[in-house]
Amino acid sequence: MAGQRSRITRYAMINSHPLIKELDEFTPPEIKKVMQETRGGSFIPGEIMVGLEKMNSKWKVKGADQALLSAYGLAAGSWCQVDIKESHQDEDGNNFAIAYSLTGEIISVTESASKMGELPDHDMEMSVRAYKKTEDGKVIYDIDRHAQILNLGNGDLMEAHRRNVGMA
Repeated sequence: MAGQRSRITRYAMINSHPLIKELDEFTPPEIKKVMQETRGGSFIPGEIMVGLEKMNSKWKVKGADQALLSAYGLAAGSWCQVDIKESHQDEDGNNFAIAYSLTGEIISVTESASKMGELPDHDMEMSVRAYKKTEDGKVIYDIDRHAQILNLGNGDLMEAHRRNVGMA
């Protein structure tokens, strides 16, 4: 059985802007179901999924330049594309390729306090419209709000519903 994993290297593209050493932190969206209580004529209540909570993602960049920061000022209808690839290794020496792909709008940019002798950094937050995470090519999440795709790793839960309304 494989042991703990370690992140070995990471490469990112934010709106075609490559980041290797500059990407200090990355927080993928939290995938959280919205549940609603059911009861009806039942003595024992239950819950049913009625959707997902909105998705946000954050990352921290050291030494962000104007080209990267301009993604914050995209025109309405323009989306920011974030692609991050990581290589992990477990205690047994097994390697894993993790890929994140996010599409959305940057909703905040926070510049760190300016201190001599320290690298400037920017915290960026994105409202996520589409999110895909894979491990060695296998889908972990594939969620697209506009296309009505919801795959939590076991197939698209919305496929039959899109077909029912003529979207497939």
